[in-house]
Amino acid sequence: MFNDEAIWAHMYTLYRCGFKQELLKYALDMEDIITDSDPGFVAHLKGFCDQAAAIRSDIPVTAASLEDPYKAALYKVLGRGNVSKKAAAEVVQTTEDYLWSSLAVVRDAEQIAAATGHPRNTLESLQALMLKYGPGHFDPNGNNPLLYFRVLLLCGLFENAVDFLLQNDRFQIEAVHIAIALAFYGLLNIPSAETMPSSFGSYLVAADNSGGRAMLDFSRMVIHYARALPDTATDDAVSYLLLLTLSTQGTCDAGQHNLCQQAIERLLYERTDYARYLGDIQSDGTRKRGMLERFLPLLGISSNEQFAQTIIRRLADRSRDEGRLADTVLLYNLAERYNTVLNVLGKQLGELLYTHGGSNSNADNIGDAYGLDDVEGVARAVLEHYKQREHIARVLDDRAVATCNTLLTIVDFLNCHRRGAYEEALEMIEHTQLLPLGGDVSLASQHAERVRSLDDSITRNFSLILLAAMDTLSRLYAGLRESPFMDGVKQANLQTLRRKARSLMVFAGMIQFRMPSDTYAKLNRMDVFMN
Repeated sequence: MFNDEAIWAHMYTLYRCGFKQELLKYALDMEDIITDSDPGFVAHLKGFCDQAAAIRSDIPVTAASLEDPYKAALYKVLGRGNVSKKAAAEVVQTTEDYLWSSLAVVRDAEQIAAATGHPRNTLESLQALMLKYGPGHFDPNGNNPLLYFRVLLLCGLFENAVDFLLQNDRFQIEAVHIAIALAFYGLLNIPSAETMPSSFGSYLVAADNSGGRAMLDFSRMVIHYARALPDTATDDAVSYLLLLTLSTQGTCDAGQHNLCQQAIERLLYERTDYARYLGDIQSDGTRKRGMLERFLPLLGISSNEQFAQTIIRRLADRSRDEGRLADTVLLYNLAERYNTVLNVLGKQLGELLYTHGGSNSNADNIGDAYGLDDVEGVARAVLEHYKQREHIARVLDDRAVATCNTLLTIVDFLNCHRRGAYEEALEMIEHTQLLPLGGDVSLASQHAERVRSLDDSITRNFSLILLAAMDTLSRLYAGLRESPFMDGVKQANLQTLRRKARSLMVFAGMIQFRMPSDTYAKLNRMDVFMN
């Protein structure tokens, strides 16, 4: 004390508040008084302020000179040694005081190695101590979980701090956003996509070769948070997933970009709002950009073309493989893979015809009975759309277009056959030129040879087509034969139908290997009836 002024308490408070230069000025003003009891203090303080990063030598102290607790505390943080931990206990009364005094004496390992005789006051030793204490030491009643979180945060244990907060249901949202901020500034130790842990417990990953630091499974945490958002917040979910490319080094590797892309693809596939995020084709043929195209660099994508060939194409392939026809058409269109659209439609039409086309049903339309309507309607709409747009029409594969048109005509033929419109059905199947129905048996071999060049979606349905065609001829023949009028025209028409049936039998004999074994027998029975 000097003139009722607590010199050491005043100096400690100045340093505690960060007023280092003000502390030095005050000490110089009071130098004569301070020197009486502590002759080397002012010189040491001056060196400390001038070279704060350098290692200071210990200030010689005695037990008698540390009776003032503020003086002891100031000596401890300035001199880094020779002061017992309990000497300044009266000054350190709160957790904040304790953390400040502990952090104030922290020195890194290289400095300690270069200067012997000092306590090992490293950041790592302080961090280990805080983890050893655990939350129960600072908050025994569990009333203030944020206190231990703050302890971990101030000690640089960012991963542990976030993980601790995630374990408390009240603060999980805050934990995610704190982690995002830490990742943005490169303060989180995050495992790479290649070293991502396979366990699904805690988000905290034990330290391995990363300098003894634990890692936070930031990617899994963000993905879980984004996927938990409701469908009405898909914009937010996508925005969170884009944060997966935040990196501890300021750059992001290909593995992290791929992880981000896959997470977004999965989310979009489940919520199917493709037009908003991937873009759409307007009625005039122009393309409307999607939300994701504004963030291509975050996805590791450099161009719209690459965007179409990665995310859009992969979503289209998955939709195709899982039978989501409308999505498949939309996505392949966005990727400008128009021939793939036609191939998918052709395959789908052929598959449905093969599976259900020959089944018995009371419905007049096979689409009504077995779900072909959707595929048929989409196929017709797509073909018309492509036909009206020259820039698309000129890149289409003629074979893919012909296959789709032929399959649609087959659907029309089968519909006419089912509802008893046999003359119209015959016109339909003749229009496809798939079968030798001109009445000339010699042409059967040419048609059989042509089968080799047809798409599998057509050839696999030849049994169905032949049986329906022969049944059409048989019913026309029966109806004409039962007519009460018998004249030359009637006889000529009956003869024409018999020739068509005979050509079909010859043709069927040439392609028997492509049909079920009983198909030829069924055809033969109908042919016998007509002859």
